[in-house]
Order: sequence, then C-alpha cells, then structure tokens
Amino acid sequence: MKPRHFHFLAFLEQLLSDGKTLFFAVLTVFAFLHLTWWQWVLAAGLWLGFEVLDFFKQRYWLTEHELVLTSGIIHKRWRHLPYDKIQNIHRSQWFFLKPFQLEKISVDSAGHGGERQNQIKLPVIPSWLTWVLEQKHQQADLPLADLLALVAKSKEEKQPDLDALARQERLQQNDQAVSDDNEEGPSGQRAFRSSTGSLFLYAITAPEVLLQFAFLFGLLSRVDRDGQLYGQIFSEMTALGISIVIGLVLAFLILLFAFNIVKTIVLYYGFSVKKEGSYLQIKRGLFEVRSLSLAENRIQSLQIEQNIWRNLFGLATVRLRIITDRNGDDEVAKRLPTLLPLVKMADAARLASDFLPKLVAPVNLKIEAKGLYQSLTMGRNALVLLWLLFGWTLYFFLNPLTIILSVLLSLFAFSLGFYKGRVTGTKRILDDSVLVLQSAHFFAKKTVYVPWDRIQSMSINQSLWLSLSKKRAHLAVLIRSDNGVSLVECRYLPVEEAQSIYRMYKKK
Repeated sequence: MKPRHFHFLAFLEQLLSDGKTLFFAVLTVFAFLHLTWWQWVLAAGLWLGFEVLDFFKQRYWLTEHELVLTSGIIHKRWRHLPYDKIQNIHRSQWFFLKPFQLEKISVDSAGHGGERQNQIKLPVIPSWLTWVLEQKHQQADLPLADLLALVAKSKEEKQPDLDALARQERLQQNDQAVSDDNEEGPSGQRAFRSSTGSLFLYAITAPEVLLQFAFLFGLLSRVDRDGQLYGQIFSEMTALGISIVIGLVLAFLILLFAFNIVKTIVLYYGFSVKKEGSYLQIKRGLFEVRSLSLAENRIQSLQIEQNIWRNLFGLATVRLRIITDRNGDDEVAKRLPTLLPLVKMADAARLASDFLPKLVAPVNLKIEAKGLYQSLTMGRNALVLLWLLFGWTLYFFLNPLTIILSVLLSLFAFSLGFYKGRVTGTKRILDDSVLVLQSAHFFAKKTVYVPWDRIQSMSINQSLWLSLSKKRAHLAVLIRSDNGVSLVECRYLPVEEAQSIYRMYKKK
C-alpha cells in the first residue's frame, strides 16, 4: 500500500485544534505588543503556511506487518505499530462524515508513557482502511493484497458492507450457506443490540438524576447567599398552594429525566456488541458513532452493576475493564466501557457468558455474607462516621426537627452499611480459574469477575482489633484498568476465606 495523505477535512480539524492552543498566546501578544494590521496578517500567513506544510508532511500507510505514520517538518518522526502490538482500536464517525465513508480512529499500543507516546491517531481516513486494519489486527497472517482486492471489489459493486462481502467470499470458498438472520453466525459470531425501551429505562434509573438535582440546588445556594431568593420562592409556594407546588416539583423532575433520556439516546443510540472469534466490537452513538474493537485477551475484568433503582426493578449493567491509552473527550470511555447497557439481572450472567465464556459462568451467582457480623459491623462503622462528621451540630441546633433528622440519617447510614455487609463476599468459578468479588457502595452493588492472571497484586489487611480476634480480615485486589489500576476490596471476610484466596493467588 502506498503512503497516503489525510483527507482535507483533517486539515480543518488540525487548524481548529492548533488554533485553540494558540488562542491564549495571541491574547498575550495583543496585551503586551502593539502590532500593526499588516504585522498581524503576516503572522497569520506564516502560521497558516506552517500548518499547510505540517499537514502535507503527515502520511500513513499499511504494510504487511505494521501501521506506519510519519510527521514533522524540522524533526521528522516515524511511528511503526506492528499489528500484534495493537491493544484496541477506537473508531469515531460524525454524521456528516458518514455519506463520504470517512471516520477518525485512535489505535492503542498500551505501552508506558501515556496517550501521546502510545496512541496513533488517524484523523479523517476512509472507513475501508479501518476495516483492513481491524482484519490485520485480528489475523495478521491475512495477505494485505487480498484485503485490498476485497475493498476494490466492494467499490466496484457499490457494496459498502465489507464484513458482509468478506463473509460471502468465505462462504463461496467453503461452499457453505448460512442464514443472515441467525444471531449466531460463522466463526462463533455473537451479536447483541439494545432496544430503545432498555435505553429509556437506563436513562431514568441512572444515578446522575439525583446528582444533577443536588448540583442545581447547590448552584442556587451560591447565587442566593442572603437567602432572599429562597424566601421569595417559599412565599410564592405558600401562596400557590401545596398542589401547585407539587406540580412544579414534578415538572422540574420531568425536565431532568427528559434531559437524561436525550443524553442517553445520543450517547448509546444503536448500541450493539458483536463478537467474531476472539474479538469484540462495541458500537454506539447517534450524531457521532463510536466503535471500540478489542481482543478478548485484553479484557482485565468484567463488572455487573446494580444501583438502588435497578436493583428494585431487577435490572443490571455490565461493564468491562480494559487496558487502554484512551483518555480523550469520550465521556463513556473515561469510565468502564459498557458491554451491556441494561439487561434483566436474571439474564446478565448468561448474556455476558455468551461473549466471554472463559470469564463468566452462564448462571447468576448468589453471594452473601457468612453471618451477621459483616452487616452489623459495617452498619456500626457508618453510624460512627456519620456522628463524627455531623454529631457536633446538635450542640448548636438542638430542637425537635434536628433530632428527628438525626434519627432518620442514622437509620439511613446504618442501612447503607448493613446492606454493604450483607452482599459482600467472594466466590471462585469455572474450575477455580476466575475469582468473583462482590461489594456495595451507597446501595450500588458491584460484582467483579477477574481471572487470576489479571490481578496485579493482592493483600490481606487487619486492624489491631481484627488481628486480636483472628476472625476477620480485609481482602484488597488491584486490577489494571484503563491506563492505571483499580482497587476492589471486600471487607470483614472470614480469615479462612481471605487466606484461602491469597494462597490460590500465589499458586497461580
């Protein structure tokens, strides 16, 4: 494949990106130097000329064994990324690029040094080139010439779906016939697509609604420091009557829910997961379609989550921990990548096992604390923390209202700790090849599946009192996640259980 320049739209993106960087420098020059109009025009022309030259110095191409990118004017830089060193491929396609079959990709190598050193970004390239790169990533021994010939055939026949064309080619070569409507296709293919209804439920059960309400309440408090606005609102509420006030509050909540529904639809519209062989492709988005392609062996752990609302309705979200250098503007990729946005809890393990059978057993696990010790101890700890933080306020504001409020807060704090203790526990599954850790935080239950070889480190901790009683211990597990590590901790486990897991980890 011959070296190629980026599309002209990539030059516009480069101008915008570099222009934002130069904005503050221009403000500084404007403040301290008095330049004439022709000097500003000359400076703008020199900058534009530099950008044009820098753009034309950037070239990329695929060889039989690697992706190559060259750039630089004074200091020329060559970047080589072998296909077998690729960790993940992030694809992004805005709606105005789709008619032209163009997109932007970021390729992770997951080395040390951060996103700038380990990630190759190719802005505005043909979609067929990304497809060829993914094929070489999945199977490096595929001849590049054959893949390019298939691309040429798709252009000639005006068939943009290269995956479908490749399947047809394989079927013709193998003299097989497989129905396109089958969810399980050739090469162990699996597919999942979220419905609009599930995305709607995902939005209205998201914990962000309460956080947004608290944010707006706090912002109003900042604006109204003297309390005059609150007083006026209270007076108006009193005059309107309780029914109208309730209606206004409900209307405000409906607006918050509507905002979250629109945001969720924009981010997750058309969410789909496809697995072929040992590779996963996760795709989502309305105006900007984002796609993540990764190998199964790059997954560090899987996490099934249930916040308080989803727990009540028997729903769950399934996420992945992966190694990546991606720390850009993708709101979803900053957190754990989503495998299944919202499914029934009864089906969560089975669906996850369809894609990752070596990581998740196809049955839901029932993990509970062994005895009441964990629940009562964590409930006690929550009460102690609450009274250490806010108990002193009763000294200054002691009245029936604050007493009632303190009792309610105490019950809430104790229930938080009691629930966390009740669900905290561990289990080993799939012939002891996978460790499952379960805990909770603010009624949000998290069940983490992690293979032994994905655990970075493990430790057993005991306080002085726990060491004297020799009955309980805290198990802490570090798992590599994104470009750092994540801590998963199960507190107040029986010592025998924690030590048994630790011995198993050392053997592995």
